[in-house]
Amino acid sequence: MLNKKIKLLSLLTIITLIFSGCYKLHHNYMIKGKWYINAVEIDGGSTNFIEEFLDNYKDGEGEYITYMLDNGLVRGEYYTYDTLNYFITGEWSLLEHDEIYLKADKYIDGIFKVEVVDSKNMILSTESNNINFYNIGEVKSVIRISRDAKGRQSDTTP
Repeated sequence: MLNKKIKLLSLLTIITLIFSGCYKLHHNYMIKGKWYINAVEIDGGSTNFIEEFLDNYKDGEGEYITYMLDNGLVRGEYYTYDTLNYFITGEWSLLEHDEIYLKADKYIDGIFKVEVVDSKNMILSTESNNINFYNIGEVKSVIRISRDAKGRQSDTTP
């Protein structure tokens, strides 16, 4: 009887460590890097709206860089022609190992599913992103991001 209790307790401990470790791994992955927003797609379409939202974003002319800070703040910086155009501060929280709350700028406000494509690329998707640009409001959104270097929308599309 005592042996069964020890085995059960050991199993529960291992399961707890696995799930808490997975969360910690994803949290560290998020905060230890410079993230580039490569595309913002809304309402199930494939149009990259970041090119519409931001002046001079077209390939090579603009880049939007995001830093997830360990205190729950997110910093977004928009550069055009290698010059800082503006920056914002928002908030983020990893809710589960594959779910993140983000509120930043006028384009991102929602709970997103995190899909790690590879070591450099991720897809964030949600059924409800509140976009405060041109009063767009609540829409499905996909945010395509890359780590440490600017990527392309096609890097994470089939």
